[in-house]
Amino acid sequence: MEEDREYKDTVQKLFTFIEESPSQYHAVDTMRKHLEAAGYEQLLESGAWKLKSGGKYYVIRSGSSLIAFRIPAQDSQNYCGFQIVASHSDSPSFKIKTNPEMNVEEHYVKLNVEKYGGMLCAPWFDRPLSVAGRLIVKENNRLVTKLVNVDRDLVMIPNLAIHMNRAINENGAPIDNQKHLLPILGTLNEYLNKDTTFMDLLSKEIGVDAKDILDYDLCMYNLDQPELVGFTEEFISAPRLDDITSVCALIHGLVESKNSDRVNLVCLFDNEEIGSLSKQGADSTLPSVIIGKIWQAFGKNQIDCMSDISDGLMLSVDVAHAYHPNYPGTQDITNYPIMNGGFILKTASNQSYTWDCESMASLIALCQQENIPYQRFAKHSNTKGGGTIGSIISSHLPMRTADIGVGLLAMHSSREMMGKDDQIGLTHFAKAFFEN
Repeated sequence: MEEDREYKDTVQKLFTFIEESPSQYHAVDTMRKHLEAAGYEQLLESGAWKLKSGGKYYVIRSGSSLIAFRIPAQDSQNYCGFQIVASHSDSPSFKIKTNPEMNVEEHYVKLNVEKYGGMLCAPWFDRPLSVAGRLIVKENNRLVTKLVNVDRDLVMIPNLAIHMNRAINENGAPIDNQKHLLPILGTLNEYLNKDTTFMDLLSKEIGVDAKDILDYDLCMYNLDQPELVGFTEEFISAPRLDDITSVCALIHGLVESKNSDRVNLVCLFDNEEIGSLSKQGADSTLPSVIIGKIWQAFGKNQIDCMSDISDGLMLSVDVAHAYHPNYPGTQDITNYPIMNGGFILKTASNQSYTWDCESMASLIALCQQENIPYQRFAKHSNTKGGGTIGSIISSHLPMRTADIGVGLLAMHSSREMMGKDDQIGLTHFAKAFFEN
């Protein structure tokens, strides 16, 4: 009975997180709300920090990246280094370009968009989509950020009928990104006409004047709700599992865990899907700045700082590839994790998944101690595979690092699939990691 309640609670937390996070900005705002409810205090990057023993804090950069950390409760001057977990807030999607309105044949209105991240395009066709993100608005001569979520069926990218491409099921159909992926917004009428801009429509959603919207960062997202599927509802099907699964597990693992003798940090970065090379990405100054300011607050010298880094342990937490029963030849022949078989420890000889024997052994020992199921993943030797932020961050912070995550099918589709048990296991592991 108790186990049943835990399952339902963990799954519901994930579903709520997904529903409240249609964009990376909303994901960070959702994290912020959870952290503040748990007593975390927001700090600014500028200026010196005064940190307290047992203090709980978070920092936001650019509205789309967040670092939360907790100071040991006792004798914080003698804390035992850092434990860091890192993930990302963004997901593959379509970004709305500037001046997006396109009138076609004096009848249709389309939006000009571009791909964000390495996405499977075909599953985005023929389903209701909407728009979310942030606007920069001029208010009383100040620039103010406004989150916007048009929470209704707004646009659609329709497929070409099979009658006009009979061979599509055998040969596929090349997709021209600039032509075939443009969503239809509506038809020209008294409400949507040649003089109407997309900003005119969005301004009504947040109650501001369109002329006061100076710029925006908006994406299209899948409106589908998360669902349990399978004969015994053992799988989760939902948009944006990559990487809200990790974000949700890490945030709840941090706020629900007991204090330890280390400084625990959760780092959630934007722009992972496009390479992390931005001021709010993993390949930025953000982790070093935050750790440096923690050192400074405790009066640490450079030698102490280097020791703290070398003694620390960092986890890069992102989704992994589960075994696909319809495509068995795509996986490694001896390392092929399955959904609901446990969260996954990832290795790659080229360090696209960062790891070392010492880090992996530490994680395996913790899993054995806490009775948490885990699996191993290695990529097929004939495929390039993917990568994570682990190798990026560890190149800036030279500490023991390992890549982990839950297994997915249909990764980077508009809707992905994972095992329900694996989310439970990852949440348990995150909590145990922060407490040990």
